[in-house]
Amino acid sequence: MQHPVQHLTQQRLTQQRITRLFALVPFACGLVLLPRSAQAQTALFQETFTGSTLTNPGLYRIVGSDNTTTIDGVVKGPSVCLTGNPNPADPSLPGCAAGLEGLPPSGVDGPGTGALRLTSNRVGFIDQGRNFNTQGERGSIILNQAFPTSNGLRIEFDFFIYNGRSNVLPPGADGLSFFLIDGSVANPTPGAFGGSLGYAQETIAGGSSSDTPGVAGGYIGIGFDEFGNFSNGTQGRTGGIGQSPDSVALRGAGNGLGGYTYIEGQNLGTSIDDAATVNTNTLRSAVTPRRVRITLTPDSILTVEIDFTGTGTAYQTVVNQLDLKNVPGQPPVPASLKVGFAASTGFSTAIHELRNLAISDLTTPPPPPPPPPPSGQVVQRLRLVKRVTAIIRNGVRTEFNQFVNDPSTEDDTALGWNQLSTGAPIGLLNVNASDALRSGDDIEYTIYYLADGNQPIFNVNLCDQIPDGTTYVPSSSVLSQNNSAPTSAGSFLSPLQPLPSGNACTNQSNPNGSLIYGLNTLSSNPGANFGFTRFRSRVNLGQ
Repeated sequence: MQHPVQHLTQQRLTQQRITRLFALVPFACGLVLLPRSAQAQTALFQETFTGSTLTNPGLYRIVGSDNTTTIDGVVKGPSVCLTGNPNPADPSLPGCAAGLEGLPPSGVDGPGTGALRLTSNRVGFIDQGRNFNTQGERGSIILNQAFPTSNGLRIEFDFFIYNGRSNVLPPGADGLSFFLIDGSVANPTPGAFGGSLGYAQETIAGGSSSDTPGVAGGYIGIGFDEFGNFSNGTQGRTGGIGQSPDSVALRGAGNGLGGYTYIEGQNLGTSIDDAATVNTNTLRSAVTPRRVRITLTPDSILTVEIDFTGTGTAYQTVVNQLDLKNVPGQPPVPASLKVGFAASTGFSTAIHELRNLAISDLTTPPPPPPPPPPSGQVVQRLRLVKRVTAIIRNGVRTEFNQFVNDPSTEDDTALGWNQLSTGAPIGLLNVNASDALRSGDDIEYTIYYLADGNQPIFNVNLCDQIPDGTTYVPSSSVLSQNNSAPTSAGSFLSPLQPLPSGNACTNQSNPNGSLIYGLNTLSSNPGANFGFTRFRSRVNLGQ
């Protein structure tokens, strides 16, 4: 069953099926702010890769296969290309060769629909006696710009892996890597390809001039691995659990032929590529991207999340707050880091593409002052936004830490919300169908408030009534004011208990119980005019 969160106006919650919330405040008027996108961090860099050129072409170091010598019938041309660029001879980043799969008949994606291709799925390069070390394609792109780590980093991007092919093995390989390298390394280049995915080293038993070092100054490498060899301790890679297809795996810091030790991995239980496109020529427009969010705190805590819907609203945590300081051989986080991507193919192949790279730190921009009201006008205004912020099932907590805009109101995009430690009123409007609620689940509701008029508001109290089909979880109600640590707050009135006079509740019969919060006087001064209340209710048996 779904539990929608109701939409709040300045004075009352629009009546809906589950929960009722009301704020009792004296309003002098209702001046409305223009909407603005909420920010949870400070943006440092953005590149969509969807157009015909790069925004900052001089910042990238690109390495890939030239693919100039092929067998008959196989499309020639470099592996790394910009699918929206009509010029295959562009020296900064060429367009893709005509005839490659995944593209429209013109061979060029339309404006705003392109991607950065690291490899195609051509299989001809592994025929005609090419040896193991030269088979397949390889491609990498490294952003040669250092980002300070003092405020942490968050990196988000989409990737597409599709149209798997093979001559002799199961299709789909090798995979895609994302890596962070020491920002002091000048002109970085990728590591070995194949199972090392452009991050780790590759060595030959007994030593050889063909040994390939890993990426210089590597700090952490994250493999989104179709074939599974990033987890395998073969070809000179240090440590591992054996081949682990369809997994996200971590390798640690390294330099040259040493390090890059396997840390941990998680088999996803589902295809990391789009399995429905194997042995087809599917256009990317019909492929669902994977959305990735990587967070590194200033004290070396790493979290990796992946959303198989590509919407940014259904993240699954695959690396959960890993403290890299506790990883043997892992150095302290460098003062700055650079970011890179790589992909490779072999006997099995697939198209590997990137889109919508965004890099930010973990600080919240200072809030701009609210717009002045008309001359001489007194404005008292309270904005209320309610969201589902977590579900707890069998003791396991699933958090919803993304911002979801409610297009029916401007309240959740007001300027002052970026004062929140989360940067925005995060949470879901509705529980996703994939997270269908069950009897015994706890639902965490958060009610954010913001007083952004030009005068304080006196004697404010909120009432939130427990949703139908659920029961209030005792002692779960808390209040946070101006980013203070949440503390126990609110008065719970059990079902059918008489409500106090002057209350703000919409249903005075109190059928499921009600929570009443006395907020007293709310300042209108930025820095002291916001907060949230939070509680949990449990889905009743038989619901």
